Amino acid sequence: MVVLLVMGLMEVNITLNLIKMTTLKELITAVKEKKLTRPQLEEYSDALAELYAEMLIELAEIEKKEAIFIYDSEEKTAVAKKNAWKVTPEGQREILIKRYMGACSKMISSVKSRVFRLIY
Repeated sequence: MVVLLVMGLMEVNITLNLIKMTTLKELITAVKEKKLTRPQLEEYSDALAELYAEMLIELAEIEKKEAIFIYDSEEKTAVAKKNAWKVTPEGQREILIKRYMGACSKMISSVKSRVFRLIY
């Protein structure tokens, strides 16, 4: 299984047996399928967890850049510094990743619930 995050749009390259996902949206759509087997759900759960971890690592790098940006900023107030950060490419990426992480977290929870329902 390979996970790849590309700047700009969130692109993932995940291979689950013979299924190949190219975007997070495709992965979410695939997980919504009601007739997935337990092994398939477990694979999706693993893929989503790995993707979440990758996003956390990328977010950490972005937050380090944000700290330096805010420290070096010539804006007078903290709010102005934060707003200036948000319009940078890295700031936009941070916003996007945080929302993707929220979606990914909800999907992980949903998949786990479905696996438990199949077990019991």
